[in-house]
Amino acid sequence: METLSVELHAQIFEFACVDGGATARALALVSHYIREVARPFLYQSLGISGHTCISELQSRLASLPPYLRRIRHLFLSDWELSRIGERASSEEKDVERYEREKIAAMHILALAAPTLESLTIIASCPYTSTSLIAHLYSLPLPHLRELSIRGFYPFPVGVAQMPVLERLYLGGNRNPHGLLRLGALEAACPGLTHLCVSGLISAVSFANELREASLRLDDAHQAKFPAVLPRTLRHIAINPGSLPTKTSATARISHQKMLCILEEMVACCSESQPVQLTLHNESKDSYREMLRHWEGRLLGHDGCWP
Repeated sequence: METLSVELHAQIFEFACVDGGATARALALVSHYIREVARPFLYQSLGISGHTCISELQSRLASLPPYLRRIRHLFLSDWELSRIGERASSEEKDVERYEREKIAAMHILALAAPTLESLTIIASCPYTSTSLIAHLYSLPLPHLRELSIRGFYPFPVGVAQMPVLERLYLGGNRNPHGLLRLGALEAACPGLTHLCVSGLISAVSFANELREASLRLDDAHQAKFPAVLPRTLRHIAINPGSLPTKTSATARISHQKMLCILEEMVACCSESQPVQLTLHNESKDSYREMLRHWEGRLLGHDGCWP
């Protein structure tokens, strides 16, 4: 150790601290010297979930100068894994707690936004999910290249807040009809190359929208609000969800029709076409799968784009 310069130690620690924070925390315990050299990278890669962890992190980050809170890779879930899937309470005290959880998460996103390169956000609370994701869209994210969202998401719109975003995963909206209309996705993410839409259920209208955009149908150009794909897009991954146990016959028929449209599109797509389309069933454990994909992407794996 004594033969290496401080600069070289710092570079080694920077490359090592990309595993959700475990390595950074371990380095901080080795010695005073190691802790000081590693300080700028302690928050470089973070995986956090639940109100307690989010609140503690917000307090820590708020007290640090910007150069010590350069978050490059963030996995953030408003609820712990044990709470995912539970029914949200409508009691006033619980609704107030959900709002506090959302505000703390918003503060973290605002502090991290200037340096974020990859972000996975799981917004499970039905009362705050949409507004939390909308807040994310409002932030300038100049370095963000990969974004994965799980929750009842609004569509990215407006000026390019994410100018270098290349990979976008959207899960939690059963029928995101309108996502590809009016070129809004390209306007918000002008460099997008990979798009994954997950959790589709009985989404016939979105399947037709995707078919219209990807196959460049002649009648699509005559539509009042045509569906178009971003010009830079190269890969679309579609992950249909599983029908709930109690599902009406009409919904089952619609779901099967959606699957038929998507399967027909995959069969029609050829390697000569500019956009590759893949179809895989959604994982039933989306939290663990998204965490695994986030960690895998840090190591150079393909994530949800095999």
